Amino acid sequence: MGAERRLRGPAGYPLDFPLAGGRVSPILSGSAGRARRGAGMATEETVMKAAGAIALLILAIPASAAISAAYRTPAPLPPPPAPYTLTLSADGGRVDLQGVIDFGVTADLAALLAGTPDVRLLRLQSPGGRVAEARGLVNVVRRFALATTARGDCASACTLVFIAGHSRALDPGARLGFHGYNLRAPIFGLIDPAAEMARDAAVFRAAGVSPAFLDRAMAVPHQTMWFPEPAELIAAGIIDRR
Repeated sequence: MGAERRLRGPAGYPLDFPLAGGRVSPILSGSAGRARRGAGMATEETVMKAAGAIALLILAIPASAAISAAYRTPAPLPPPPAPYTLTLSADGGRVDLQGVIDFGVTADLAALLAGTPDVRLLRLQSPGGRVAEARGLVNVVRRFALATTARGDCASACTLVFIAGHSRALDPGARLGFHGYNLRAPIFGLIDPAAEMARDAAVFRAAGVSPAFLDRAMAVPHQTMWFPEPAELIAAGIIDRR
């Protein structure tokens, strides 16, 4: 093997280049070596920073997905069932309205009657409900020229629908319940309860109801209910027969 020769760089620092063949492993000394090592360290630092950023991004992805899942808008809930039912009799001549008079019942009844022209009677069983919907039902009863009957209790706003029938009767054991409106201060200055009660009293007067009976019914406190006897209802013109 020949002797290795070492070259000397600036300022006499050796350059470790074995020149006798074999692997070349440069070891730089002096200012050039320091510059080369500094560049290498800078590159290594850059690589480490990039690797750290990638690692943080990878860790953040599942966390971001979990946060998105937690704050994602939930699927809309199905609407609650209506608090009333409309049932067509087997012979197609009667519709039973049972339950609270609530939003949508006017449109539902009108749609049902439009497709069943043989209906002549609306049978009511309701504790009352929304006056606005009861007024809508009054118009539907009049438009389709229906008679009305009550089954069980027909109270409060239900009596407004009942009185709209061109002929009115009670099933055995049925009752009609009356009371006045809640005459508290007008709601947000938009609704005058006394004016609303007078408006609906006109529906009873148009049906031929006795003014004395109507005055008594409207004077009943809102928190209570008056159930007149059938004889009183007949005498007042509320019902045509038992």
